[in-house]
Amino acid sequence: MRLVVVQHGRLRDAHVLALRAEYLKRFQRFGSLTVVEKEPKGEAVLWPDSARWRVALDERGEQPTSAGLAALLRKWTMAHGEVAFLVGDAYGHHAPSRATAQAVLSLGALTLPHPLAHLLLIEQLYRAATILAGTPYHHG
Repeated sequence: MRLVVVQHGRLRDAHVLALRAEYLKRFQRFGSLTVVEKEPKGEAVLWPDSARWRVALDERGEQPTSAGLAALLRKWTMAHGEVAFLVGDAYGHHAPSRATAQAVLSLGALTLPHPLAHLLLIEQLYRAATILAGTPYHHG
């Protein structure tokens, strides 16, 4: 499984970065989970060229359960290979990046600050990988 999380802007909170590093380390046994932090210039599209399936995180998107996200990851990675997730900044996404997403997901009905949304996505991707692998991390 090859996943990329593209963060619009840089994260600076040491606590968020430490937790992210822990989940990235844990994810390694399931495949590759890469984080790219980009400071866009103007309205540039932020997607990596290697991503064959692009998912924007937005509060108005579909809200899958953790098991539902695992099923989506299985489907998307089997059909398309690398999957990229885009986390916007405090103001959301630039229109060109959001317009080229094939899917839009929400992490819940609450509005989250983007560093917390970033960390929650990383944890949920790890959780989805454990669900697919049948390991006991998820107790759902």
